[in-house]
Amino acid sequence: MTTYLQVQQLLIAIEAELKSQSLWNEVMPSAEALASTTPFCIDTLHFTDWLQFIFLVKMKQLVVMQMPLPENMAIHPMAEEAFKSLTVDTRELLALILSFDQLLNKKN
Repeated sequence: MTTYLQVQQLLIAIEAELKSQSLWNEVMPSAEALASTTPFCIDTLHFTDWLQFIFLVKMKQLVVMQMPLPENMAIHPMAEEAFKSLTVDTRELLALILSFDQLLNKKN
């Protein structure tokens, strides 16, 4: 299985898990919020919104266009920290994010 296919499957699973845990936002953040240059847009977005509106969108574009994928992923530590305040079960989402990090770090 190609890395692109594996990435695509993980992106679909992350999206599904965000939705199943009611962490999917139907309202897009403002253009200003999305334009933040702070890592994970932490100054303007909730981490789950960053996942949905920045990470998933950009990664899907890379896969569709068969562009080079990032080689050093470290989303999981941020996800662990960001999810501490949530009351929903984020174990599956964290596992998917960790799998994503490991997949792209392994391809080096």
